[in-house]
Amino acid sequence: MITVRRIERKELGRFLRLPFRLYRGDPNWVPPLFSEMKGMLDPEKNAFLKNGEHAFFMAFRDGKAVARVLAGLNYPVTKKTGIPNGFFSLFEAQDEESGAAVLDAACRYCKSLGAVKIVGPYSPTDGEEGRALLVEGFGFPPVIYTAYNPPWYKDLIESCGFTRHAKDLLAFLIEADTMPIEKFRRVVAVSEKRGGFSARRIDFSDLESELRDIEKIISESAVENWDSIPSWEQIEQTADAMKSLADPDFIYIVRTDEGRPVAFVVAIPDYNQALIHMKGRLFPFGFVKFLYWRKRIKGIRILMQFCVKDYEGKGAVSSAYLKIMEKAREKGYLWGEAGTIGEENVRSWRAVVGAGGRPYRKYRWYEKAL
Repeated sequence: MITVRRIERKELGRFLRLPFRLYRGDPNWVPPLFSEMKGMLDPEKNAFLKNGEHAFFMAFRDGKAVARVLAGLNYPVTKKTGIPNGFFSLFEAQDEESGAAVLDAACRYCKSLGAVKIVGPYSPTDGEEGRALLVEGFGFPPVIYTAYNPPWYKDLIESCGFTRHAKDLLAFLIEADTMPIEKFRRVVAVSEKRGGFSARRIDFSDLESELRDIEKIISESAVENWDSIPSWEQIEQTADAMKSLADPDFIYIVRTDEGRPVAFVVAIPDYNQALIHMKGRLFPFGFVKFLYWRKRIKGIRILMQFCVKDYEGKGAVSSAYLKIMEKAREKGYLWGEAGTIGEENVRSWRAVVGAGGRPYRKYRWYEKAL
Protein backbone atom coordinates (compact mmCIF):
# COMPACT_ATOMS: atom_id res chain seq x y z
CA MET A 1 0.00 0.00 0.00
CA ILE A 2 1.24 3.48 -0.93
CA THR A 3 1.05 6.38 1.51
CA VAL A 4 2.09 9.94 0.68
CA ARG A 5 2.95 12.62 3.16
CA ARG A 6 4.42 16.08 3.21
CA ILE A 7 7.86 15.97 4.76
CA GLU A 8 9.48 18.53 7.01
CA ARG A 9 12.64 20.39 6.07
CA LYS A 10 14.58 18.41 8.68
CA GLU A 11 13.82 15.29 6.60
CA LEU A 12 15.35 16.67 3.41
CA GLY A 13 18.27 14.27 3.71
CA ARG A 14 15.89 11.38 3.06
CA PHE A 15 14.34 13.27 0.14
CA LEU A 16 17.76 13.89 -1.42
CA ARG A 17 19.07 10.36 -0.89
CA LEU A 18 16.21 8.61 -2.70
CA PRO A 19 17.67 8.90 -6.26
CA PHE A 20 20.92 7.33 -5.07
CA ARG A 21 18.98 4.12 -4.45
CA LEU A 22 16.65 4.37 -7.45
CA TYR A 23 19.53 4.83 -9.92
CA ARG A 24 21.91 2.37 -8.28
CA GLY A 25 23.51 0.32 -11.05
CA ASP A 26 22.64 2.83 -13.80
CA PRO A 27 26.02 3.64 -15.44
CA ASN A 28 24.67 6.86 -16.98
CA TRP A 29 23.26 8.53 -13.87
CA VAL A 30 25.41 11.33 -12.44
CA PRO A 31 24.99 11.66 -8.65
CA PRO A 32 24.58 15.33 -7.70
CA LEU A 33 26.72 16.73 -4.91
CA PHE A 34 24.68 16.18 -1.76
CA SER A 35 25.88 19.41 -0.13
CA GLU A 36 25.13 21.44 -3.25
CA MET A 37 21.58 20.09 -3.52
CA LYS A 38 20.94 20.80 0.16
CA GLY A 39 22.09 24.39 -0.30
CA MET A 40 20.01 24.75 -3.47
CA LEU A 41 16.84 23.90 -1.55
CA ASP A 42 17.51 26.50 1.15
CA PRO A 43 15.07 29.40 0.54
CA GLU A 44 17.67 31.86 1.84
CA LYS A 45 19.91 30.86 -1.06
CA ASN A 46 17.18 30.23 -3.63
CA ALA A 47 15.07 33.20 -4.76
CA PHE A 48 12.57 30.95 -6.56
CA LEU A 49 11.67 29.03 -3.39
CA LYS A 50 12.00 32.08 -1.15
CA ASN A 51 9.27 33.97 -3.02
CA GLY A 52 6.72 31.18 -3.41
CA GLU A 53 4.98 28.70 -1.12
CA HIS A 54 6.23 25.16 -1.67
CA ALA A 55 6.28 21.72 -0.10
CA PHE A 56 8.15 18.43 -0.36
CA PHE A 57 6.23 15.16 -0.69
CA MET A 58 7.36 11.55 -0.48
CA ALA A 59 5.57 8.27 -1.13
CA PHE A 60 6.19 5.23 1.06
CA ARG A 61 5.44 1.54 0.61
CA ASP A 62 5.64 -0.50 3.80
CA GLY A 63 7.66 2.30 5.37
CA LYS A 64 10.20 2.46 2.54
CA ALA A 65 10.56 5.65 0.47
CA VAL A 66 9.65 4.98 -3.17
CA ALA A 67 8.92 8.39 -4.77
CA ARG A 68 9.33 12.12 -4.22
CA VAL A 69 8.35 15.52 -5.63
CA LEU A 70 8.72 19.21 -4.83
CA ALA A 71 5.66 21.35 -5.63
CA GLY A 72 4.52 24.89 -5.06
CA LEU A 73 3.38 28.22 -6.41
CA ASN A 74 5.40 29.56 -9.33
CA TYR A 75 5.73 33.13 -8.10
CA PRO A 76 7.47 34.67 -11.17
CA VAL A 77 4.85 33.32 -13.61
CA THR A 78 1.99 34.19 -11.27
CA LYS A 79 3.31 37.74 -10.90
CA LYS A 80 3.76 38.19 -14.65
CA THR A 81 0.40 36.75 -15.76
CA GLY A 82 -1.77 37.53 -12.74
CA ILE A 83 -2.93 33.90 -12.89
CA PRO A 84 -1.81 31.55 -10.09
CA ASN A 85 0.41 28.83 -11.57
CA GLY A 86 1.85 25.81 -9.80
CA PHE A 87 5.00 23.84 -10.52
CA PHE A 88 6.49 20.45 -9.75
CA SER A 89 10.19 19.64 -9.59
CA LEU A 90 12.71 16.96 -8.57
CA PHE A 91 10.26 14.19 -9.46
CA GLU A 92 11.57 10.65 -9.01
CA ALA A 93 9.74 7.34 -8.63
CA GLN A 94 10.47 3.66 -8.25
CA ASP A 95 7.39 2.62 -10.22
CA GLU A 96 4.20 3.94 -11.82
CA GLU A 97 2.01 3.54 -8.73
CA SER A 98 4.29 5.55 -6.46
CA GLY A 99 4.97 8.15 -9.17
CA ALA A 100 1.27 8.72 -9.78
CA ALA A 101 0.71 9.08 -6.03
CA VAL A 102 3.22 11.91 -5.53
CA LEU A 103 2.10 13.70 -8.70
CA ASP A 104 -1.46 13.60 -7.39
CA ALA A 105 -0.25 15.07 -4.09
CA ALA A 106 1.56 17.83 -6.00
CA CYS A 107 -1.60 18.67 -7.96
CA ARG A 108 -3.81 18.76 -4.88
CA TYR A 109 -1.32 20.94 -3.01
CA CYS A 110 -0.99 23.45 -5.86
CA LYS A 111 -4.77 23.59 -6.20
CA SER A 112 -5.02 24.36 -2.47
CA LEU A 113 -2.76 27.38 -3.10
CA GLY A 114 -5.20 28.63 -5.74
CA ALA A 115 -3.21 27.53 -8.80
CA VAL A 116 -5.25 26.91 -11.96
CA LYS A 117 -2.62 24.66 -13.51
CA ILE A 118 0.64 22.92 -12.68
CA VAL A 119 3.72 22.80 -14.93
CA GLY A 120 6.87 20.71 -14.72
CA PRO A 121 9.36 19.32 -14.29
CA TYR A 122 10.70 22.75 -13.33
CA SER A 123 14.20 23.50 -12.15
CA PRO A 124 14.15 23.89 -8.34
CA THR A 125 15.79 27.29 -8.88
CA ASP A 126 13.78 28.27 -12.00
CA GLY A 127 17.14 27.99 -13.76
CA GLU A 128 18.94 25.35 -15.81
CA GLU A 129 19.32 22.58 -13.25
CA GLY A 130 17.33 19.55 -14.36
CA ARG A 131 14.58 21.47 -16.10
CA ALA A 132 12.03 19.58 -18.23
CA LEU A 133 11.85 15.83 -18.86
CA LEU A 134 14.25 13.96 -21.12
CA VAL A 135 12.07 12.34 -23.82
CA GLU A 136 14.62 11.57 -26.57
CA GLY A 137 18.37 10.91 -26.51
CA PHE A 138 18.85 8.21 -23.89
CA GLY A 139 21.81 5.86 -23.59
CA PHE A 140 24.59 8.11 -22.30
CA PRO A 141 25.24 10.38 -19.29
CA PRO A 142 23.69 13.85 -19.12
CA VAL A 143 25.91 16.91 -19.40
CA ILE A 144 26.09 19.34 -16.51
CA TYR A 145 22.80 20.88 -15.32
CA THR A 146 20.65 18.83 -17.72
CA ALA A 147 17.86 16.44 -16.78
CA TYR A 148 18.19 12.68 -16.66
CA ASN A 149 15.39 10.20 -16.12
CA PRO A 150 14.17 6.76 -17.24
CA PRO A 151 12.23 6.67 -20.55
CA TRP A 152 9.07 5.40 -18.80
CA TYR A 153 8.57 8.67 -16.88
CA LYS A 154 7.08 10.16 -20.06
CA ASP A 155 4.27 7.58 -20.25
CA LEU A 156 3.65 7.81 -16.51
CA ILE A 157 3.27 11.60 -16.51
CA GLU A 158 0.99 11.51 -19.55
CA SER A 159 -1.14 8.76 -17.96
CA CYS A 160 -1.73 11.14 -15.03
CA GLY A 161 -3.45 13.65 -17.32
CA PHE A 162 -0.50 15.89 -18.15
CA THR A 163 -0.05 17.23 -21.68
CA ARG A 164 2.80 19.05 -23.40
CA HIS A 165 3.12 22.56 -21.99
CA ALA A 166 5.01 24.29 -24.81
CA LYS A 167 7.36 23.53 -27.66
CA ASP A 168 10.00 20.96 -26.80
CA LEU A 169 13.55 21.96 -25.87
CA LEU A 170 16.45 20.75 -28.01
CA ALA A 171 20.09 20.04 -27.25
CA PHE A 172 22.64 20.07 -30.08
CA LEU A 173 25.93 18.21 -30.34
CA ILE A 174 28.92 19.99 -31.90
CA GLU A 175 31.94 17.75 -32.57
CA ALA A 176 35.37 19.29 -33.06
CA ASP A 177 36.40 16.98 -35.89
CA THR A 178 33.30 17.77 -37.97
CA MET A 179 32.87 21.46 -37.13
CA PRO A 180 33.27 23.59 -40.31
CA ILE A 181 35.57 26.01 -38.50
CA GLU A 182 37.06 27.82 -41.52
CA LYS A 183 33.68 28.37 -43.15
CA PHE A 184 32.27 29.52 -39.81
CA ARG A 185 35.13 32.02 -39.39
CA ARG A 186 34.41 33.54 -42.80
CA VAL A 187 30.69 33.83 -42.11
CA VAL A 188 31.28 35.43 -38.70
CA ALA A 189 33.83 37.89 -40.11
CA VAL A 190 31.29 39.12 -42.67
CA SER A 191 28.56 39.39 -40.00
CA GLU A 192 30.80 41.34 -37.61
CA LYS A 193 31.83 43.80 -40.31
CA ARG A 194 28.28 44.28 -41.56
CA GLY A 195 26.72 44.51 -38.09
CA GLY A 196 29.47 46.55 -36.43
CA PHE A 197 29.94 44.29 -33.40
CA SER A 198 32.48 41.93 -31.85
CA ALA A 199 32.68 39.42 -28.99
CA ARG A 200 34.84 40.04 -25.93
CA ARG A 201 35.67 37.68 -23.08
CA ILE A 202 33.93 38.48 -19.78
CA ASP A 203 35.95 40.54 -17.30
CA PHE A 204 35.68 38.86 -13.89
CA SER A 205 37.49 41.80 -12.27
CA ASP A 206 34.48 44.00 -13.11
CA LEU A 207 31.80 41.36 -12.68
CA GLU A 208 28.94 43.56 -11.48
CA SER A 209 29.25 45.82 -14.52
CA GLU A 210 29.37 42.78 -16.80
CA LEU A 211 26.28 41.31 -15.12
CA ARG A 212 24.44 44.61 -15.58
CA ASP A 213 25.14 44.38 -19.33
CA ILE A 214 23.87 40.80 -19.29
CA GLU A 215 20.73 42.00 -17.51
CA LYS A 216 20.19 44.61 -20.26
CA ILE A 217 20.54 41.97 -22.97
CA ILE A 218 18.03 39.68 -21.26
CA SER A 219 15.52 42.51 -20.78
CA GLU A 220 15.77 43.51 -24.47
CA SER A 221 15.43 39.98 -25.85
CA ALA A 222 12.15 38.26 -26.75
CA VAL A 223 10.85 38.28 -23.16
CA GLU A 224 7.21 38.22 -24.25
CA ASN A 225 7.71 34.54 -25.15
CA TRP A 226 8.91 33.55 -21.68
CA ASP A 227 6.99 32.31 -18.69
CA SER A 228 9.06 34.62 -16.49
CA ILE A 229 11.97 37.05 -16.70
CA PRO A 230 15.05 36.44 -14.51
CA SER A 231 15.30 39.05 -11.78
CA TRP A 232 18.54 40.78 -10.82
CA GLU A 233 18.52 38.62 -7.68
CA GLN A 234 18.32 35.46 -9.82
CA ILE A 235 21.09 36.69 -12.14
CA GLU A 236 23.36 37.35 -9.15
CA GLN A 237 22.42 34.01 -7.62
CA THR A 238 23.24 32.14 -10.84
CA ALA A 239 26.55 33.98 -11.25
CA ASP A 240 27.51 33.23 -7.66
CA ALA A 241 26.66 29.54 -8.06
CA MET A 242 28.67 29.25 -11.28
CA LYS A 243 31.67 31.34 -10.23
CA SER A 244 33.73 28.40 -9.03
CA LEU A 245 32.97 26.39 -12.18
CA ALA A 246 33.20 29.12 -14.79
CA ASP A 247 36.08 29.55 -17.23
CA PRO A 248 36.25 33.15 -18.55
CA ASP A 249 37.49 31.76 -21.88
CA PHE A 250 34.00 30.32 -22.36
CA ILE A 251 31.90 33.42 -21.56
CA TYR A 252 31.58 36.17 -24.15
CA ILE A 253 29.57 39.37 -24.40
CA VAL A 254 28.96 40.83 -27.85
CA ARG A 255 28.94 44.61 -28.08
CA THR A 256 28.53 47.07 -30.93
CA ASP A 257 31.37 49.37 -31.94
CA GLU A 258 29.60 52.04 -29.85
CA GLY A 259 29.66 49.78 -26.77
CA ARG A 260 26.05 48.63 -26.63
CA PRO A 261 25.73 45.04 -25.30
CA VAL A 262 23.62 43.02 -27.75
CA ALA A 263 24.29 39.33 -27.03
CA PHE A 264 26.07 36.95 -24.70
CA VAL A 265 26.88 33.25 -24.61
CA VAL A 266 27.94 31.20 -21.57
CA ALA A 267 29.61 27.79 -21.67
CA ILE A 268 31.26 25.69 -18.98
CA PRO A 269 33.24 22.44 -19.00
CA ASP A 270 31.05 19.37 -18.57
CA TYR A 271 31.91 18.74 -14.94
CA ASN A 272 29.49 15.81 -14.93
CA GLN A 273 32.39 13.82 -16.38
CA ALA A 274 34.10 14.29 -13.01
CA LEU A 275 31.01 14.20 -10.78
CA ILE A 276 29.99 10.77 -12.07
CA HIS A 277 32.99 9.32 -10.19
CA MET A 278 32.32 11.08 -6.86
CA LYS A 279 29.15 9.37 -5.54
CA GLY A 280 27.65 12.72 -4.53
CA ARG A 281 30.26 13.66 -1.94
CA LEU A 282 33.28 15.96 -1.89
CA PHE A 283 34.82 14.43 1.23
CA PRO A 284 36.79 12.51 2.24
CA PHE A 285 37.93 11.35 -1.22
CA GLY A 286 35.48 13.02 -3.62
CA PHE A 287 37.52 16.20 -3.96
CA VAL A 288 40.64 14.23 -4.91
CA LYS A 289 38.63 12.37 -7.55
CA PHE A 290 37.27 15.69 -8.83
CA LEU A 291 40.77 17.13 -9.26
CA TYR A 292 41.86 13.99 -11.09
CA TRP A 293 38.90 13.73 -13.47
CA ARG A 294 38.58 17.47 -14.07
CA LYS A 295 41.78 17.34 -16.12
CA ARG A 296 40.26 14.62 -18.30
CA ILE A 297 37.02 16.39 -19.25
CA LYS A 298 36.53 16.26 -23.02
CA GLY A 299 33.37 18.30 -23.53
CA ILE A 300 31.74 21.64 -22.74
CA ARG A 301 28.15 22.74 -22.42
CA ILE A 302 26.95 25.96 -24.01
CA LEU A 303 24.14 26.51 -21.57
CA MET A 304 23.01 30.10 -22.05
CA GLN A 305 22.62 32.44 -25.01
CA PHE A 306 20.62 35.63 -25.35
CA CYS A 307 20.37 38.29 -28.03
CA VAL A 308 18.47 41.58 -28.15
CA LYS A 309 15.58 41.53 -30.58
CA ASP A 310 16.97 44.00 -33.11
CA TYR A 311 20.18 41.96 -33.51
CA GLU A 312 18.56 38.55 -33.90
CA GLY A 313 19.58 36.84 -37.11
CA LYS A 314 22.54 39.18 -37.64
CA GLY A 315 25.24 36.82 -36.41
CA ALA A 316 25.86 38.34 -32.97
CA VAL A 317 25.43 35.00 -31.19
CA SER A 318 27.61 33.29 -33.81
CA SER A 319 30.38 35.79 -33.02
CA ALA A 320 30.48 34.52 -29.42
CA TYR A 321 30.12 30.89 -30.52
CA LEU A 322 33.20 31.16 -32.70
CA LYS A 323 35.33 32.49 -29.84
CA ILE A 324 34.16 29.72 -27.52
CA MET A 325 34.68 26.92 -30.03
CA GLU A 326 38.16 28.20 -30.93
CA LYS A 327 39.12 28.23 -27.24
CA ALA A 328 37.62 24.77 -26.73
CA ARG A 329 39.68 23.32 -29.59
CA GLU A 330 42.78 25.10 -28.30
CA LYS A 331 42.29 23.50 -24.86
CA GLY A 332 41.77 20.02 -26.26
CA TYR A 333 38.02 19.63 -25.88
CA LEU A 334 36.48 17.24 -28.40
CA TRP A 335 32.83 18.27 -28.36
CA GLY A 336 30.27 20.73 -27.07
CA GLU A 337 26.58 20.50 -26.28
CA ALA A 338 24.47 23.58 -26.96
CA GLY A 339 21.10 23.81 -25.29
CA THR A 340 18.50 23.70 -24.26
CA ILE A 341 16.83 25.77 -27.00
CA GLY A 342 13.11 25.90 -27.75
CA GLU A 343 12.06 24.23 -31.00
CA GLU A 344 10.34 27.45 -32.05
CA ASN A 345 13.44 29.57 -31.43
CA VAL A 346 14.73 29.10 -34.96
CA ARG A 347 17.11 32.05 -34.95
CA SER A 348 18.89 30.80 -31.85
CA TRP A 349 19.42 27.24 -32.98
CA ARG A 350 20.33 28.35 -36.50
CA ALA A 351 23.55 29.76 -35.02
CA VAL A 352 24.25 26.35 -33.49
CA VAL A 353 23.62 24.52 -36.77
CA GLY A 354 25.93 27.00 -38.50
CA ALA A 355 28.65 25.97 -36.07
CA GLY A 356 28.17 22.32 -37.05
CA GLY A 357 25.62 21.33 -34.40
CA ARG A 358 22.99 18.62 -34.83
CA PRO A 359 19.99 17.95 -32.55
CA TYR A 360 20.50 14.82 -30.46
CA ARG A 361 18.40 15.24 -27.31
CA LYS A 362 14.89 16.48 -26.61
CA TYR A 363 13.27 17.66 -23.37
CA ARG A 364 9.63 18.40 -22.56
CA TRP A 365 7.61 20.38 -20.04
CA TYR A 366 4.16 19.13 -19.07
CA GLU A 367 1.08 20.88 -17.70
CA LYS A 368 -2.23 19.90 -16.17
CA ALA A 369 -5.31 21.99 -15.44
CA LEU A 370 -6.34 21.92 -11.78
